[in-house]
Amino acid sequence: MKKLTGVLALVVLLAACQAGPPADNVEDDNPCSGAFGNGNDNSETTQPDDQPQIVLERTDVQLFRGTEMVKLLKKMDSREPDDWSFVRRHVHPAPQSPFRTDEKGKVVGRNYEWPPADMEKLSEKQKRWKSYLLWPEHIRELLNAKDWDSEGNRKRLANYGAMYELLHEFQTRQPFSSPTRESEYWRQFAEQLLAYGKDGEQLLVANMIVALSNPSEDVVYQAQEILVEVGEPAIEPLCAAMWTSHRQLIAGWEEDIDPKTGQRIRTEVYRSVGNPNYNKYITDALFRIGPRSVNQAIFELENSLLDEGEYKGKFVGPGWRYRRWFVELLGRFGDARALRTLEAEIDRVVVQEYDEKALAEGRQVIDKGATDTSNFVWHEHLIQALGQLKTAEAIRPVIRLWKLDDFHEVSALSAISQLSGRRVRSMAEAREVAKSLKVDLKGE
Repeated sequence: MKKLTGVLALVVLLAACQAGPPADNVEDDNPCSGAFGNGNDNSETTQPDDQPQIVLERTDVQLFRGTEMVKLLKKMDSREPDDWSFVRRHVHPAPQSPFRTDEKGKVVGRNYEWPPADMEKLSEKQKRWKSYLLWPEHIRELLNAKDWDSEGNRKRLANYGAMYELLHEFQTRQPFSSPTRESEYWRQFAEQLLAYGKDGEQLLVANMIVALSNPSEDVVYQAQEILVEVGEPAIEPLCAAMWTSHRQLIAGWEEDIDPKTGQRIRTEVYRSVGNPNYNKYITDALFRIGPRSVNQAIFELENSLLDEGEYKGKFVGPGWRYRRWFVELLGRFGDARALRTLEAEIDRVVVQEYDEKALAEGRQVIDKGATDTSNFVWHEHLIQALGQLKTAEAIRPVIRLWKLDDFHEVSALSAISQLSGRRVRSMAEAREVAKSLKVDLKGE
């Protein structure tokens, strides 16, 4: 069978594992990966509430959450308590977690293998855990709450069913060929979710952030517009997403030629894709939302440091690649409040790059050459951001970075000229300009 060049029909399939408020629970792993078997539990027979959790096996998380979960959650609007109990038994009692934690909640080991080595041969514990992960964490929490059957909680769960139904339709539809009609559809979808209050807002923001990883620029643009319209509530989730390089499933199709008939055969495929500009799109959205993003960006840098061990109070490793987006954002705003934070980054970020071969073997061996190069690039980002701040005091850390490596001369001179409004040609002249502007050079 001869394979033709595949044509990707870009449909925004916002990853099901991100279809709700971001979760802090590390036990959730990634329920989007792997198949969920071919179970056929469609029974709706009511049972006493003390019966064991109902174990589901589905081939697609997104399909479950957009169809079967929707049907189940609609039962929370019923007047029959047995209907509510039936829904609850899908997540209650909660199965044993595959992860063991210490008294501080830190993962210290495993109760059993997860993810499994063979998806086709799962133990009973693994099956229950997999079934449990089909449900979004925020919905599991509501169904496991003490007041799970209160009128307010049941209404909230029923509303989630309606929202996920809207979301599934949005995820699986064919986009309009007309940009105007497509934009109108996105706007209406956003308004429908926002009508459900805070829960709808969180669901909308989470999925628009995932959409920023779509390889289609049109999809990214639509998502950015909605995030900017939502405004301040989107700032914290956007900053949290900045620490990731999200990938998502994209639906498409490939064409083959049947060698016997010569006819074309179209096959639907799903591909895991991302967008190399994902973090840039997040930065752009935060900048467009406005200066309210400054405090959160500072918070992210100040509160992502180690709190124990040899490097207590520092940030170690290759993660500077994510920090630099916050640094760039603060530079774009030019807010003088960022000076203390950006200056502190010089000492507290310990850039380390690891040998790829050793890392693949589970060993963290520092690659000195790669580390030196990355450290230089990291400092260049700092110099550029500092040069955009609206305070002459930023000259001090710029000179300090320049002293660390003579090759920073070009970027340092440019930054100092921006900060002082004067042209300088040497470090000595830079110091003289700083003194004339009453900049405290202590520590440079």
